Amino acid sequence: MDFGKNRLKQLDRMLKKDPDAYETNMQMGLFYLRQEDISAAIPYLEKAAAKSKESKLLFVLANAHKALGHQEVCESYFKQAVAIDPNNFEYLHNYGLFLHSANRLDEAIDLLGRAVLLKPQNFELYNDIGVLCYRQKRYDEAVRHLLKAIQINGQYTIAVVNLGYVYLAMNRFADVQKLIDQMDPSQAEDGELIELKRQLGVTLTQNGHTSVDTEADLSFSDQLFQIKPLKIIKGFGDTKRFEPIALSVVVPVYNEEENIPLLYQKLIAVLSTLKEAYEIVFIDDGSTDGSRRALAVIAAEDTHVKVIHFRRNYGQTAALNAGFKYARGSVVVTMDGDLQNDPADIPRLLEKMAEGYDLVSGWRKDRKDTFVTRKIPSFMANRIINKLIEGTGVRLHDFGCTLKAYKRGIVKNIHLYGEMHRFVPVFAAWLGVKVAEIPVNHLPRQFGVAKYNLSRVSRVIFDLIVVRFFSDYMTRPIQFFGRIAKKLVGVGMLFILFLIALNLLTSIKISLGVIVLLIALLLFAFLQILSMGLLGEIMIRSYFETQGKDYYVVESVVNDEEPI
Repeated sequence: MDFGKNRLKQLDRMLKKDPDAYETNMQMGLFYLRQEDISAAIPYLEKAAAKSKESKLLFVLANAHKALGHQEVCESYFKQAVAIDPNNFEYLHNYGLFLHSANRLDEAIDLLGRAVLLKPQNFELYNDIGVLCYRQKRYDEAVRHLLKAIQINGQYTIAVVNLGYVYLAMNRFADVQKLIDQMDPSQAEDGELIELKRQLGVTLTQNGHTSVDTEADLSFSDQLFQIKPLKIIKGFGDTKRFEPIALSVVVPVYNEEENIPLLYQKLIAVLSTLKEAYEIVFIDDGSTDGSRRALAVIAAEDTHVKVIHFRRNYGQTAALNAGFKYARGSVVVTMDGDLQNDPADIPRLLEKMAEGYDLVSGWRKDRKDTFVTRKIPSFMANRIINKLIEGTGVRLHDFGCTLKAYKRGIVKNIHLYGEMHRFVPVFAAWLGVKVAEIPVNHLPRQFGVAKYNLSRVSRVIFDLIVVRFFSDYMTRPIQFFGRIAKKLVGVGMLFILFLIALNLLTSIKISLGVIVLLIALLLFAFLQILSMGLLGEIMIRSYFETQGKDYYVVESVVNDEEPI
């Protein structure tokens, strides 16, 4: 699948709808830059710059025009970038190099002098300023800058040789000889230093102590030629945040190699119609098939796509938690990566949210799953969940549907553990937000195998207990434990009375003491284990949340800076 051509068509369609859209013009410009077609990229980048005078974009445009030899336009963009950010070393350095290439040495020296104040340990830049001063016959300034370069790095032979030639031009032959004598033995065999020695000998022999008629061509640092405009331009935008993102789509994937490209194409087809800045966040939950490769192909072609790679499989809750952490959108939509959630439902979720809701959950009303292993457990779980969380004011048909839309403030204030991603609406209710539910499409799985089975039911039940605890008793745990103890004692007393009646009214003789002891031990053990589990929940949350730790390990992130 040629993602590059598809991406270009999508951007073309978006520009036809809104020719001046900042984000779309930016992405189109970046697309052509990656193809090394600077001429095609410039018009789109300039349209973006007209919308937002961002210094980095102006700097890139300056280098783009420089690469094409457009000197006047190049300088105009350099001036604008420096005016916006006058203390940016990169801008000052590059602008100074441009002025040097235009043989405007006085201005170049001034800009590079401002740059070196920002990085006072940059010995290479001191050398370059010294060379420019030398060409201006400002020998004293050249000596001062070259000595500074040597002071910072005494092994920097280029500056040593340059200083020697400046001394020659100043008729300071003794200083040249002293400089040579002070050199480290490892530097003595340097070809340029040997040439300096030869020049010194020739000068003394032919001219005595007279001035040198011809000046040497001093050497700039390697740094001067390491800055390649095309490299700067092509690297731009890979991790840059251009503007606030309106929508983040978070998609956990685990061994969905065949589904990923199809899901991406469906998502782009829907998202490109929204006229809003968006991103797609894929979380690779330790996949062992070709999912990583499929995601890499997409991310390389589309900077809207962000990929988070886990070192191993941590589960869907951890994946969603990471997606929430890295998402930048004002609205975050979550969906499964198996193509059973329909991207076409995303606009419907957003429309419902526009009515004033903070969280909109999908309801798989016509679910395309197996009846015994998926539908019946889901139906029972939803009934139980609704019963246990009656006090929260939230009642949904389908807690397990991953397709949901959240406002940013919700996902940034919720921390998920265990199997609790399905209970986000409950956690959200604690924040006092409005929750709604709408029917959504549910498609049959085409590729891969389902990752859910009946073994997850017990984990969900235990998490239900935790949800109930955190919902009503987090700040008064004694009430929670007291209710359990009260019920257990009541049941135990009824059973003891039954045994007493059995002994009195029948011929069956039971050692009452033994039975009572066993019952007491059973009830005590159950209460103790449950209490330990809940206390463990409190402790583990305190550990992770007070220290800002994650319980999953991210191996790498593609197309992103730090999460916000």
